[in-house]
Amino acid sequence: MYKLLFDSDALIKASKAEFLDKIAENFNASITEEVYAEAVKEGKKGFYQDADKIESFVSNGKIKIINKKFYKKKKKPEKSFGKGEESTFQAYKKGSLIVSDDLSFTSYIKKENIKSLSSAHLIYALVKKKKLSKDDAHYCLEKLKPYIRKDVYESVKTDIGK
Repeated sequence: MYKLLFDSDALIKASKAEFLDKIAENFNASITEEVYAEAVKEGKKGFYQDADKIESFVSNGKIKIINKKFYKKKKKPEKSFGKGEESTFQAYKKGSLIVSDDLSFTSYIKKENIKSLSSAHLIYALVKKKKLSKDDAHYCLEKLKPYIRKDVYESVKTDIGK
C-alpha cells in the first residue's frame, strides 16, 4: 500500500472533490501537525466543511497525524515555504510520496529527489487500482477542475479515458 504524505492544499482539494474517502480507504495517508492545524483548525475558524470532513478521517484513524517530535529536528527546505509544506518536507521518509499541488514546492522537492504526486493524479491512481470507476473519476476531476492547472486537468482527463 502506498504511503502518502499530504500538504494542506492537496488534502483540502481531495476533500472538496469528494475522493478523500477513497484515498483514506486505499492508501496509507498521513499529515503533519502543521498540516492538520492549517486544514482543520484554521478551516473550522472559517467554517469550511472540508475541515470537518478531514477531522473525521483523522478521528477515525483513516488519516494519521505524524507527531512533530519525529521530524522537527530534520533538515528544513533551503527555500521558503508555508508551515505545511515545510513540515511535510521534514516528515518525508523514503518509500513515501508527497501529495502536493504547489508547483513551486513540487519543483523544489523534485530537485531533492523526492517523489510527488498531484491530487488529480491520485484520481487516476484510484482508477488504475480499480477503486474508482471512470465515471466517478470524471466526476471528481470536474469538482477538482477549478482548483488545478489546466494542463494537469487535461492530462489526467486523457489518462482516465472514457
